[in-house]
Amino acid sequence: MIRRSDIPFAAGYLTYYTAFGVFVPYWSAHLAGQGLAATAIGGVLAIFNTVRIVAPLIGGWWIDRAAERKWVLVAGAVLAGLTAMLAGAARTPWTIAVSIALYSLTFTATLPALDAVVLERLGADRSHYGRLRLWGSIGFVLMVLTVGALIARVGDRIIPVALVLGHALAVATFVRLPKVGGHHGPRVRTGGGFARILADGPTRVLLTIAFLQIASFGAFNGFYTIFLRHYGYSEGLISLFWAAGVLAEVGMFWLSPRILARVPIDRLLVLSVGLTVVRWAVVAALPASVWWNAVAQLSHAACFGLFQACSVMLAARFAPPGTAGRSQALLAAAGSGVGGIVGSLVAGALYERIAPTAAFLGGAVFAVAALLACYWPSFVQRCDADRVRESADRLRSRTPVL
Repeated sequence: MIRRSDIPFAAGYLTYYTAFGVFVPYWSAHLAGQGLAATAIGGVLAIFNTVRIVAPLIGGWWIDRAAERKWVLVAGAVLAGLTAMLAGAARTPWTIAVSIALYSLTFTATLPALDAVVLERLGADRSHYGRLRLWGSIGFVLMVLTVGALIARVGDRIIPVALVLGHALAVATFVRLPKVGGHHGPRVRTGGGFARILADGPTRVLLTIAFLQIASFGAFNGFYTIFLRHYGYSEGLISLFWAAGVLAEVGMFWLSPRILARVPIDRLLVLSVGLTVVRWAVVAALPASVWWNAVAQLSHAACFGLFQACSVMLAARFAPPGTAGRSQALLAAAGSGVGGIVGSLVAGALYERIAPTAAFLGGAVFAVAALLACYWPSFVQRCDADRVRESADRLRSRTPVL
């Protein structure tokens, strides 16, 4: 169970991810309703993810320097709600492009800041990150099911309204967070900030893995709802597929402390990426099979949930002192930012110019590349060294002092 003092942060994840529960599965459907083709939708999502490269860096820098971190989160949620209104009202190509850029700038800056605060709060108990983060997945699935039911009743016009509502809930939650520590008095010199983090070879490999893994999700994040509609799935079944995947993710986050206590993080990372290769291959090969799509969605537990837990903790482990926010920001920028851009553009082109299934085959190719990167020598050596050091620390902690 989570500690009573951590409940407000679990609630923060719960409400923050309600907006993702609208945007990820349904925004492409909203754009299609505005008359955009698959390639144009991929372009809009690429704009969202292009800004996602810069926005987390701003959020990470701000959270590392803030005197009171709670208000960084509140400000991000307020601005995200306002720009979500603009994105929902946009109708012309230019207004859609500009509004989605502003929305991404305000929305995606907040998550690495929230992750950094939570990981710092947990301290030595970082393996329990998943038990707080799982509430974000619960918020996601609740919104997916709710919006799916509303779409079946009133149509796609409910999507922009639900997105703004999600951000309003986040504002209400972040305002009620307890005081979150920040910098008071002299600042810690971090020796270069972003440059110091990027100078580390294993960190660069981790960022490459994150880029490739998230790029492999381009077809899923941008086109899975449209893909399932193409093959005749009902709105109810589509929302159940999304819900099943995220519920599996919730289970993984809940179990992650026990799993991480028994299996090294780098081996779990390899497992999650390897299963991602299989997942996209199955979706591409058997698109009309309800049961195989259900199995593929349940694998979201490992393909996303386990990968998220492992990558976030590795980034925290590799981070130099005083750079927790910026380390998480770089991870988000490389994965959700650059990876999201490339993944959505490639998926949109393959979906429209070749076939819907080709977009998922492209995702499998990205995941294969991520799997190969997991075996890069410097990354493996760092993980091995960390494993030896942690084992020695545990042994010393159990040895009685004479």
